[in-house]
Amino acid sequence: MIGHVSDFINQYEDIVNGLIKAASNDPYGSRLYGEAQHSDGWGKVTLLSRRGSEPVLTVHRSVNPIYLDPSSKPLLGTLMNGDGVFIEMIHARAASTGTPINLFSTHPVHAVTSTGDEVYMIHNGSFKKEELIKLLDLGDWAKVKYNDTFMANLALARRVINNITIDDLKWLLGFMRTGANLGVMLVKPDTVQVIVGSHYARLNDGKDKERDDYYRLYWCRIGESSIYASSTIIDYYRPRGLSNCEPLNNGEYHSYNVNPRTGEIVLSGRWLID
Repeated sequence: MIGHVSDFINQYEDIVNGLIKAASNDPYGSRLYGEAQHSDGWGKVTLLSRRGSEPVLTVHRSVNPIYLDPSSKPLLGTLMNGDGVFIEMIHARAASTGTPINLFSTHPVHAVTSTGDEVYMIHNGSFKKEELIKLLDLGDWAKVKYNDTFMANLALARRVINNITIDDLKWLLGFMRTGANLGVMLVKPDTVQVIVGSHYARLNDGKDKERDDYYRLYWCRIGESSIYASSTIIDYYRPRGLSNCEPLNNGEYHSYNVNPRTGEIVLSGRWLID
């Protein structure tokens, strides 16, 4: 979610409940991977900036399933009335086979750039972890401690100089294994960059229809604000009042620049990557 508090107040609970329902029963995940539940932890990163106040950034991670975690309801309750900028990325994880289930690997994963800016990432799909570990010059211990998303975010953060560019994203996608449905938040002292989009491999193996369904990402508009949601949320558990939705193309990413103090939100790039 990226936009203004006032646009999300009436829809927020339904959006969150849609995610919780999708995590507890994902028909698309069941058809493609044989996994009907995203049960391997959940997390969120939220940036809230009310008019006249300094931005507030909060991060939460849990290894419990979002649909069973008693902390999820108070943390994902309702938005308070008011104005200002609201950015939130929420992720319910279904861990790839053989990857660690721990707080380090729960999304949003976190890294710091060479200039001290923070990068948060949520991800659906998989990257080539072994190649990233070799690139980062880390030992075998990293394979046990961290998942592929952590490695991808660390590699991206080491590359970023100022903003994340389309070339940075293309470079990262060179390490994609199955898919890279991404939400990325680059937090700098005065601005925030948010990148969100979908990319996945089609293999012509008789399961590409299932891949199309599973990795499809929707872009929905409420007022001047945007929600990017998984196919399961929109196709099976669509929140009330969320009607202005369109699917992104495979390889389509959107880049936003946000000034949390002035409330200015600019869709600065619509990138289509082969």
